[in-house]
Amino acid sequence: MPSNKQSQIHNIALVDHEGAGETTLIEALLAEGHLINRMGHIKDHNTVSDFEPDEKEAEKSLYCSTISFPYGDLHFNFLDVPGTPDLIGEALTALHCVECAMVCIDAKSGVKANTRKMWRVAARQGVPRIIAMTCLDTENTNFWTTLENIRGEFGKHCIPLYIPDAAAPSFSKVRSVLHPSENATPEEQARYEEVVEAIVETDDDLMERYLEGESVTEAELFDTLKHAVARGSLYPVVATAAEAGLGIKELLQMLIQLAPPSDAVKRSARRGDEKVPLGDVNDLLGYVYFTVADEFVARISYVRILSGELKINSEVVNRRSGAVEKVGHLYKVLGKQHEEITSASAGDIVAIPRISDMHAGDVLTSVGSEYSLPDTKFPSPMVSVAVRPKTRKDEQRISAALHELENDDRTFHVHSDSQTGELVVSGMSDTHLELMLKRLNRKYKVEVDVSPPKIPYMETITASTENVEYTHKKQSGGAGQYGKVVINVEPIKRGDGYQFVDKIFGGVIDATYRPSVDKGIQARMKEGILAGYPVTDVRVTLIDGKTHPVDSKDIAFQIAGREAFKKAFLQCKPALLEPIVKMEVTVPQGNMGDVIGDINAKRGRIVSSENLGDNAVVKVLVPLAEIQSFQAQLNSITHGEGSYTVEFDHYDFVPPNLQKKIVEHTNKE
Repeated sequence: MPSNKQSQIHNIALVDHEGAGETTLIEALLAEGHLINRMGHIKDHNTVSDFEPDEKEAEKSLYCSTISFPYGDLHFNFLDVPGTPDLIGEALTALHCVECAMVCIDAKSGVKANTRKMWRVAARQGVPRIIAMTCLDTENTNFWTTLENIRGEFGKHCIPLYIPDAAAPSFSKVRSVLHPSENATPEEQARYEEVVEAIVETDDDLMERYLEGESVTEAELFDTLKHAVARGSLYPVVATAAEAGLGIKELLQMLIQLAPPSDAVKRSARRGDEKVPLGDVNDLLGYVYFTVADEFVARISYVRILSGELKINSEVVNRRSGAVEKVGHLYKVLGKQHEEITSASAGDIVAIPRISDMHAGDVLTSVGSEYSLPDTKFPSPMVSVAVRPKTRKDEQRISAALHELENDDRTFHVHSDSQTGELVVSGMSDTHLELMLKRLNRKYKVEVDVSPPKIPYMETITASTENVEYTHKKQSGGAGQYGKVVINVEPIKRGDGYQFVDKIFGGVIDATYRPSVDKGIQARMKEGILAGYPVTDVRVTLIDGKTHPVDSKDIAFQIAGREAFKKAFLQCKPALLEPIVKMEVTVPQGNMGDVIGDINAKRGRIVSSENLGDNAVVKVLVPLAEIQSFQAQLNSITHGEGSYTVEFDHYDFVPPNLQKKIVEHTNKE
């Protein structure tokens, strides 16, 4: 396949709230471009972009699909991004690769939670936006009502360029607002003037001429519109009905004319602490926006080439791992169809197979290059569950399989909790985790049982005791066991853990057995005494004891140490400690009161709050045990608009009434 110039390549991400019709829109665009003979349908499980088995089962997009195809002298790369908020990681990386986002908004339901989220992400990354209003042939839809909803959310700079000739079901074609008919009605003329005014307002010189009554040529108007879209000053809106093929030709033409080409957005590379315009970089720089394990060709990595050239049989450096990888094959991708190519250059989007250690967000460079790209920041997971393989044969492969999924989705985390011994997976929501565990079963044939993660409580003491004695004596014919210890136990500063002080004078306990006492105490601390949780923040002082000349041995003093500590611990007013986490909760300002009320009910303490635009950010300290279902509650309160991060802060005492319940429940288990 011949390589295209950057000015001929259009890289566009399709983003929406699930159900807004972007997959059907892609089918219609491919049919318009004669890439497919007839449109596929989600219900028939035969669309180009939703080809994975779990997508067909769910009848919605669950992966970032790459749709790459020529159109005349141009080349389009569409990235079909999942519309569920649970898979935001794929949207973040996709928007790093494109020069335009096509925001699909269903005329039936208007702007929804994930539409707003995607709009904010695109704005934050400086990606221009074009709006496709979909499903306008559906009953009870109205273009102008939905446009008002869009403007209410995103501002008056959302301007209609192509509008329907009638409301559904009479919608039969679209009309150009900027090219009204010769016998245009006063209403059509007013719409034309409104859009023209919106365009000229983005250019001071042009606006001055327009206000002074000078004529503005169509070429000037179009050139100004093109630059306004690229700057993010205007957001064109086009009416579509993909199933009926209405507005599709006009949408494609608008993308050709207004979507910035791959060399239009000015990006920067990084050389040490220095920012360098990408246009000045000749080395290869590629950004991995999606990876997936394919059952036929192993792992496939999808890459946007930002500068330089990538050729088959060449070597690249993964800046994250430092590994030098050989590129054996390159593909252009149309859904699940792969067309082999020999090279790719700046602006291209390609797939590289069979490189095992490659993650979404990785940066590839030529060997010896000093350049890189800023790291991609992914949101922190909000929900966790503990997983256990259902069968013994899966025990050996569950960790490797989960880490493969972790490589593919940077918002999915896996870790083994050293205290509870559980394998814990974390994601953006319950739905996200359910999806990932289905993938685990489908791709790796590993089934798991899930449960809420155990809270890593700790045990400690709140008082001191002295002269606690324990003698271990065992005689069963032959060599016996004997060890006597006397200890003092006291609490120490939170976080100091454990201190062992040897204050034995003389030889009442041989020096070789004193470490045995310490070892026995630490073993008992790991097991816990009150409710089976590890003990922390205690000082044990060994003050006296006795050794038998024949029967004393290491195991005897370990047992004596264990039992003396248990006896002393129960005399020191034992208490449970619970992990307190620091949360930063971001919610719409209108939901702030309800969220604060919910946090207060969870024994949380508000540290600070501030307003950021339409959102409020609340920083709180709250017990980890209280937030295991917080994501679902926050989602309900904010209608999917809220998010939060969690970070461990410190341990604190469990209230006595709760401690009693926890101890009873744990001992019962």
